[in-house]
Amino acid sequence: MKQRLLWLIIFTTQVLAEKPSVIIVGAGVSGISAAVKLFENGIANLKIFEAEDRIGGRIHTVKFGDNFIDLGAQYCHGENVVYDTVKDLDLLEHAQLFSTPKMYYSNGSHLDNQLTQDLQKVVSSYDHDITRSKELSLGDAFLKKYNSTILEKYKNDPENFKLASDGLTFAHSTILMHEGAFHWSRPASGRHYKAVKGDQMMVWKQRGYDMILDVLLKRYPDPSLKIPIEEKLFLNKRVTKITWTGDKASVKLSDGTSHEADHVIFTPSVGVLTHDDLFEPVVPPRKQQAIKSMGFDGIIKLILYFPEKWWHDSDSTFFFLWDRKDLEGITKEFNEGPSKDGISWVSNLVALVKVPSNPHVLIGWVSGGLIPEMEKMSLDVVKKGSMFVIRKFLGRDYNVTEPGEVLWSDWHNNPNFRGTYSYEKNGYFEEEVHYQDHLAEPLTQGTTPVVLFAGEATHPTHYSTVHGAIESGRREADRIIALYP
Repeated sequence: MKQRLLWLIIFTTQVLAEKPSVIIVGAGVSGISAAVKLFENGIANLKIFEAEDRIGGRIHTVKFGDNFIDLGAQYCHGENVVYDTVKDLDLLEHAQLFSTPKMYYSNGSHLDNQLTQDLQKVVSSYDHDITRSKELSLGDAFLKKYNSTILEKYKNDPENFKLASDGLTFAHSTILMHEGAFHWSRPASGRHYKAVKGDQMMVWKQRGYDMILDVLLKRYPDPSLKIPIEEKLFLNKRVTKITWTGDKASVKLSDGTSHEADHVIFTPSVGVLTHDDLFEPVVPPRKQQAIKSMGFDGIIKLILYFPEKWWHDSDSTFFFLWDRKDLEGITKEFNEGPSKDGISWVSNLVALVKVPSNPHVLIGWVSGGLIPEMEKMSLDVVKKGSMFVIRKFLGRDYNVTEPGEVLWSDWHNNPNFRGTYSYEKNGYFEEEVHYQDHLAEPLTQGTTPVVLFAGEATHPTHYSTVHGAIESGRREADRIIALYP
């Protein structure tokens, strides 16, 4: 018996000696996906350092109102790896939110004519049928399209031409909402992003997007099968320096401790890479260029809980279109919070969308260059400004009540994120060059990858998405697994 036990100890020691040590920086969905892949392939000598007090990264589901809401990622776009992972669990459903939106003008009138249909159509397909070149920004390319379609169509109709001209502000804000940029001159007109086939607007029936974390970790549907990463996970541990000379990498934390590993998988956002001097020595020029090529700004989610619901069950989405004169005189009506060129932050609230699983909650989508200042506003100012807009646009048709609770996301000013999701920056686009691939290239000693890079911004065609983040985490885990056959 003792001899068998001795052999078991020797065998176990030999096996562990042959397996690498891995540190994963960040417990977002890319870091979790990498950890799960490694663990399932027998590489369990892991440490996961997460700067926040929770896992999930830019997936952040919280209890609010009568159910849950997502402060970060919300929609599943197509039949991607997220869909494939949960399709047999009945967790997703189509979000019937934008099929019958209502557009309102800043004078309180409901706009429902051919022009508004044309406007919504051209904005929803803003990156289709545009001129793509390295010299042309997304905004410039869209303006060409808008001028040759909407403005050209209504040039002899003074009333509708004015509305069409005012519609450019709505178009700008909506495009920024999709791109996560502060201005439409910042994203490139060309892009390598590829949509996945299938329903592009699916939402979660239960809780929110954090369900994908439970499924990946096998906590759901059968908790007895869960992958035991708790002892591998260290929360509130911010990485301040990664040294990658020598055979091993050294990771220093904000608490002063240092940890060595054969491999490090770095998963924080490209925003963190842009702002923080994390690597010693600095990363090669090719990777520095890749970091510069990726834009990473932000949007804000405004979450409002109304104890007394005031909208109709048939309502799904409200869009807000400003009269230019109202826009320029807005600070006379509401002057709290930041403004630029005399135009208040409240004009950046572009849409209000209901949450099917949380019937007393509306989500406001806020975009634009004032995001860094807006995130710092008090919830009292947020509430006042939001209700000013909602009543200005909808007060004629609805008896708008007061919200009981308000939430306001702050992704850009959080040093652990620095924004929401990446985009390809104007001035860098080249059809044959995927800077995301350059960003994903490992830092090596000889031919051995010492520091590997995952996260949505490292995916060549699915950047800015959860499914891109998952695929990137698995990609880097596979890179390590291949070294230890």
